[in-house]
Parts: sequence; structure tokens; C-alpha cells
Amino acid sequence: MRCDGLFLAGLAHRIPEAVDVDGAVDGGRYDAEDRRADGYASVAVATGEAPPEMAAAAARRALDRSGIPPSDVALLLHASAWFQGVDYWPAASYVHREVLGDDGRRAPALDVQQMCAGAIGALELAASYLAADASRASALVTTADRFADPGFDRWRGDVRGIVYGDGAAAAVLARDGFARLLAVSTVVDTALEGMYRGDEPFASAPGRPVDVRARRAAFAVHARALVGSLGGRTASGLAEAVGRTLDEAGLKIADVSRFAFPNVGLHVLRTRYAEPLGLDVERTTWDWGRRTGHVGAADQLTGLTHLVESGLVGPGDRVLLVGIGAGFAWTCAAVEMIRRPAWGG
Repeated sequence: MRCDGLFLAGLAHRIPEAVDVDGAVDGGRYDAEDRRADGYASVAVATGEAPPEMAAAAARRALDRSGIPPSDVALLLHASAWFQGVDYWPAASYVHREVLGDDGRRAPALDVQQMCAGAIGALELAASYLAADASRASALVTTADRFADPGFDRWRGDVRGIVYGDGAAAAVLARDGFARLLAVSTVVDTALEGMYRGDEPFASAPGRPVDVRARRAAFAVHARALVGSLGGRTASGLAEAVGRTLDEAGLKIADVSRFAFPNVGLHVLRTRYAEPLGLDVERTTWDWGRRTGHVGAADQLTGLTHLVESGLVGPGDRVLLVGIGAGFAWTCAAVEMIRRPAWGG
């Protein structure tokens, strides 16, 4: 989807205090060999805030930075990958009440479940919603997660090469702003849906600890016969989403200054994302991501916020946000800096 007349007007993140990964290695929670391959320095760990509380804090700051009143927000989308603190309850409605309140009575509050591609997927939905009606002034996208025991082991809950951090991010999409949204698009491959389900039976209620390693191992037993090469399909999805977004934005990959990928470990980032696209890791937000861990669907927005706040991007710079979520979905967004906001570096 090529976007005309849509801009990022505000960005913010809420990242809790980071915990040094060496302590997890010393305590036997994180494998020393994985530590060397991953290159993480620390991961963010929330101790007093639930995900919707962090999302609301990020949203308030992003909205304040945008200068847009709550009454001008036409849509609120909240993305998440994991438990939000209460079962059978819409987290988006909490964020809406905390941030927009009665001023947002005509703004739907919707939860987006696209796993770790959720925030960028929500950005695509928000762009479509604004493009459909010129009277809709702006949209607010939030995302937040907290990966806590006993339900989720941040160090070993997923495959090797990914350690999870906690936090939130928010973005305001509007008719004017500091960065132009050039294009956003999604590619899906639901033949890989079982990779994060494995052979687990459907349960009648939540409560089982997440063990993605076991699920993927179970899926792999039959995967080759069912879907062929897993590596080939995931690489193809990434390349197609990136290529399609760049084409719609009228860009070549050399025209992009920085890339914000999921905050996976260094070896995985280099071999699965950067090198297949012909990129140096230095063009990514890895220096930021190695200090937070993989914060669910927030990595791309926290990375972009860091680039803007630190003055690492300025007018004329393009940034490609690349989201990958179980299911499988790849959503990419291309943005171009127009000016430095007052809160920028």
C-alpha cells in the first residue's frame, strides 16, 4: 500500500530498567554459548507495570509529542504477543480509557493479534482507516508485552537466538508530522502457522507455560513433507515483504539509511535478516536492541524512537521497519524523515 498524505506525528516508548544478561548466565537461566552468539548486553524487565499500563504511558507521551488532542484521534489499535494481565478482557479498551477517555468516544479501540508483527501490522490498518475517510484526522497505535515466569521463560521460552525483554511503544499517525509514511505492506504464509503451535492439543482454558522450542520441534517432524523448506519459506516471505514495500515507496534498498528489525540475537540478525538482504548490521538498530531484548511487537517502534531521539536520523533519511510475526506474517513500513521534531536529538 502506497501511502499519500500520512505522517508519523509522535513516537514514544516505555522501556523498564534493564537487567544484565551475565547474571542470567551465572544463575543457569541463560546458556553461556547462546550468550556469546547472541551478543545481548541486557534485557528490559518490568517489575511493577503491566503491559497495558506501559502502553498507556507510551501513548500519552507520543500524543503529547504530536501536539494532537485526544479528540482528534479516530482509531486506537493495541498490539500484543503475550498475556496482558487479565484474561477475557480487551487491553485496547484500557489504553483508550487511560489516554483518550471521553474525548475518544467515536474512536474504536481494537486489539491486534499479529504476534511480533502486530505493531507494524496495526500501522498498516491505521493507514488504511485514515485513507478511507479524509475526515479522520489521526490514529494511535500502541503495543506492549511483559514476558514473565511462570508462564513465559524469557531466556528459553523461544528458540535459541531470541531473548525477550519487556516494554511498550506508541505511534501517532496523522495528516502532518515529522516523518512521511511512504508505504506499508504485509505478506503472509499460514502454512507455517503450526510452527508456534506444534502438536499441543487445544485447551479449554489458558495456563500452560509457553515452550516454543518443543512446539517447533514437533512441527518440524512433519513440516518438510507438508510445506517444504522452512528456511526457504521464511527467507522468501522476508524478501517479498521488503521488496514489495520498497517498490511501493519508489525506493531501492541502497536508498534506506537505517533498518529496524526484531531485536533477535546478533547471529540470527546477521544470518537470517541482514546478510540475505545485503546489509551491514551497522545499518540496523542492533546497538539499541542488544540492550532491550526482543520486546514483542515493539522493537521497530522503539528502534525508530531511539533513532529520532538520539539524532541518528534526520531530514531526508529513510528508515525501513520490518516486522515478523508467528502465523506467519511479515509487515514492512517505509518512512522518510521530513524534519527533526522538537524532542529529537
